[in-house]
Amino acid sequence: MARITEELTLALPTLCKAVFSQPTEKGGAQKVELRPLLLKGERRYQAERFQDNKAFHLNFTEDGLTAWAAENLEGRYRQVMLMTETESRQYVLKRDGSYKKTGGAAALPRPGGAQSHNREKDYILREGENIPALVDLGVFTRDFRIVRSKYDKFKQINRFVELVAQGLRDERADSIRILDFGCGKSYLTFILYYYFAVRRGMKTEIIGYDLKADVVQRCNEIAARYGYDRLRFEVADVTRDRLADTKIDMVVTLHACDTATDYALAYAVQHGVKYIFSVPCCQHEVNLSIRKGGELDLLLEYGIIKERVSALLTDSIRAAVLEGAGYAVDVIEFIDFEHSPKNLMLRARYTGKRKSAARERAEALRAQYGFQQSLLDLIPKND
Repeated sequence: MARITEELTLALPTLCKAVFSQPTEKGGAQKVELRPLLLKGERRYQAERFQDNKAFHLNFTEDGLTAWAAENLEGRYRQVMLMTETESRQYVLKRDGSYKKTGGAAALPRPGGAQSHNREKDYILREGENIPALVDLGVFTRDFRIVRSKYDKFKQINRFVELVAQGLRDERADSIRILDFGCGKSYLTFILYYYFAVRRGMKTEIIGYDLKADVVQRCNEIAARYGYDRLRFEVADVTRDRLADTKIDMVVTLHACDTATDYALAYAVQHGVKYIFSVPCCQHEVNLSIRKGGELDLLLEYGIIKERVSALLTDSIRAAVLEGAGYAVDVIEFIDFEHSPKNLMLRARYTGKRKSAARERAEALRAQYGFQQSLLDLIPKND
């Protein structure tokens, strides 16, 4: 039976960082991070405990840390990540109390070995980091290097998670439940689970919806393989099927096609979801239905310009509808246009402050130009 204390003890001489997350019991620390430091020229280890939105620090010698970890960490956290100067390893707690190693890889060197109190920046994702699900999904090689043909995909999901982290930097909850609409092969879904469950140590549940049964089955198999017991995937059509009616904290969409984005946004509004992160795709509805009717007719003369104007108009209307429903909305460049033409994100947080004027301007444009736009119909005024 693998004991995590023994694994930690072996790693201490070259330890860069250890993270214990997803506690098995209530009332304790939601997450514990261990790292080496120098105190008066001697190597020590610091434990940083996160509890009730506060951080508490304890400093130990090597023997002291080992004894403390055996008493306070062994078997009490479902996810453990150990990062040394040469290797990164991740473990998941099994039902019998032992820990299963889910993978190992050479890690990118981190400068400094034993660190002072000056903490280095924590990047969201790094090449060489032990994220075994990305191997199964074909983004990483078996030694956790980026597959050359997947570099753009890696950059996209990294950017998405970066924007999520920025949007939730003031969030103090210790749990989160997320819906991912049109998850596809679920690169983003797995990374969000990893980010919240392992990196932030939150109790995390994610549901991914997609139309393809074979894709859903494979994603469920990968989640089971790595002990992600609160990550599941379901076959569903977001435009017609009954979806989750439990409390949801965040809705995400990455390239949900055409009006599927509108249905996802409508779900979020109707269910009082606090956070929305949506990168739209394939916005045909306005382009196919808009007719000339005013001062902007010149923009409708040429096909490629009409297409781009229609896409921008679609996202502007979506932002206006969300503002009218009580959300603060940012429209952000998601990724460089050279990597993907689908490069805008709607990032929204519910505040309860409704901006009816934004919605009214969108309604006036629809009346003038005669186009169809699903979110205007799915979310009635003052809903």
